[in-house]
Amino acid sequence: MSTKSAAKQKRRRTTMVPVTTMEEIPLLGERERADLLASLEQAQAQIKAGEFTEYDPKKLKERMLRIYRAKKP
Repeated sequence: MSTKSAAKQKRRRTTMVPVTTMEEIPLLGERERADLLASLEQAQAQIKAGEFTEYDPKKLKERMLRIYRAKKP
């Protein structure tokens, strides 16, 4: 067996994944800050009222695999 074919057999399949990076963003202005805080308070109220979806790692993994494996047009 040649060295070239042996090297090909040892290669693993790869895939592309999203990566989170650090980026520089501008500071919020007073109005933007007030809007953000109001939005966070609204979200907290919804959570207290039971209006949320609980994070389930298994379901997320299954969903991501379905999306990844879906037939592309």
